[in-house]
Amino acid sequence: MNLRLSREPVPLSLILLIPFLASVALYLNVLWNRFVIDDIYQISQNPWIRNITSIPEIFTSGVWAFAGRESSYYRPLMHLIYMAAYHVFGLRPWGFHLVSILFHAGVSVLVFLITSRLLKESELGDDRSYLPLSLTAALLFAAHPIHTEAVAWAAGIPDLSFSFFYLLSFYLYLRSKSGSTMCTTASVISFFVATLCKEPALTLLLILPACDYAFGDKGSGLPRTLKRVFPYLAAAAVYVVLRMNALGGFAPAKTPIDLTLGQGLMNGFVLFAKYIETLFIPLQLNVWHIFRPVTSLFSPRAVISLCAFIVFLGVGSLAARRSNVTFLSLCLMVVPLLPSFYFPALTQGLENAFTERYLYLPSFGFVLLIAGVLARIQWTWPQTKVALSVLTLALIGFYSWVTVTRNVVWKSSYTLWSDATRKSPESGIPHLNLGYALLYEGRPQEAKEHFRIALQLKPDVTDSFIDKGIAYSKRGLLDEAIFQFHAALILEPASAAVHYNLGLAYDNAGWSNKAIEQYEIALKLKPDSPDAHNNLGIAYGKRGLIDKAIEHFQQAVQLNSNDPVALQNLANAYRLKGLPDKAEEVLQRAKRLSRP
Repeated sequence: MNLRLSREPVPLSLILLIPFLASVALYLNVLWNRFVIDDIYQISQNPWIRNITSIPEIFTSGVWAFAGRESSYYRPLMHLIYMAAYHVFGLRPWGFHLVSILFHAGVSVLVFLITSRLLKESELGDDRSYLPLSLTAALLFAAHPIHTEAVAWAAGIPDLSFSFFYLLSFYLYLRSKSGSTMCTTASVISFFVATLCKEPALTLLLILPACDYAFGDKGSGLPRTLKRVFPYLAAAAVYVVLRMNALGGFAPAKTPIDLTLGQGLMNGFVLFAKYIETLFIPLQLNVWHIFRPVTSLFSPRAVISLCAFIVFLGVGSLAARRSNVTFLSLCLMVVPLLPSFYFPALTQGLENAFTERYLYLPSFGFVLLIAGVLARIQWTWPQTKVALSVLTLALIGFYSWVTVTRNVVWKSSYTLWSDATRKSPESGIPHLNLGYALLYEGRPQEAKEHFRIALQLKPDVTDSFIDKGIAYSKRGLLDEAIFQFHAALILEPASAAVHYNLGLAYDNAGWSNKAIEQYEIALKLKPDSPDAHNNLGIAYGKRGLIDKAIEHFQQAVQLNSNDPVALQNLANAYRLKGLPDKAEEVLQRAKRLSRP
């Protein structure tokens, strides 16, 4: 297949190199970035990606099951991609970033191929060359700053991978219209793979009929469309079976959202308007946008958002009759976003309801819309071609500058959350995470200040430290657990619970001296803690200080006489002390309590 820029044919392989290399060049500085946010959990602390024997568990579990967390996400391909990267690059961040960049480059190439095909089949189709417009769309997509979250963040691979296989399936679907069984089969397989990457891939089931409606016979094409879409429905059914088997339901884990049905619908319009606005004006990008729900339909934001939605529907309705490219573009902008409007599925709650990476695939609809508008203007008024070319090059240049600059913000947790605290100072989460970053960098005083701000904005911060520390301890990630407890001590140094749990973590790590120190502090703060006395007794016993061990086991029993574990520990201590009669007496008490 050859496309023509001038009278000489240009091989398609050379054309495709342009968006591919542009994508790589724009994100080259990401290779020096570290792991941030979920990268640490999903890659560094993910046991599944280290051993191929985990593959059966990956396909029969939720995405966070490796960490003992429930979720409504089923994304086995995410773990397989990480596994492949791990076995090639180890835990070097640049390797995982390289995988993300290559996926983005692949998506940019598909944007070029699909745009070229759609423009040729559009109502504007003639013998003219579509190369400049297709390249414009691909380069705008490659450079669009809204993609920085998905590409610069290694944990954004679900959005990149599902978009790649989604668009590959769509492209093969377009090619299969000529009757190619091979293209049809490959398209269905690619769609199925996309569903295993991320849930919004299912929206392709709406895009395919929309495409047939826009570019086919609007009257007699429905039966044919249903016949063509049936294999995709079958693939989706297989995915749903796998998903429900892994999760125990389609979406069992839901976040409590304090919104009525009407408020949820109203805020869906507000969220929609925010997404469309950011797609057109990608400024003030932020890892932690604050979404403030409206409570009244008559509030200015609600009215403006509803009006924007009505205008969008009106344009879409008009385009359905007059412009197939515009109609499909609008569908591609909104349909992949539909799952993000289901508030109970948002794991971060309402505050972070708006997320930039969700716009990765919808931005294809945006650049396709631009290409279609440019095509109509240029072919209606050919004299504007030079001016429009200059404007589009300027836009690509501006996008590129914003993207390369934004990539640097994703360099580390410190740079990322420093940026977020400047843009969302009223939220506790950015301050909390910046405190973590500063603590990791050995700057506890600065960390303390941000932890205090986080505590003012989010009063349960200390509890979250303890909960995370306990969760890490249960998974055997003792260094991470100790870090969490030390973070909690910065905020509440007089917390007996924090000192006790830190003692447990030190104990499990084999650092008995430090464990004893923390247990003793906990008992000074809360002398009536039987668990602290019991564990301190065990720690003393390990060091051969039997008299001290007996003293604390006796205290534990005195505080909780019905604890068979403390009684057994006391009996063992008596035996080691050479007091068999006392040991037997206490042991019998323990046995009586242990009976059902």
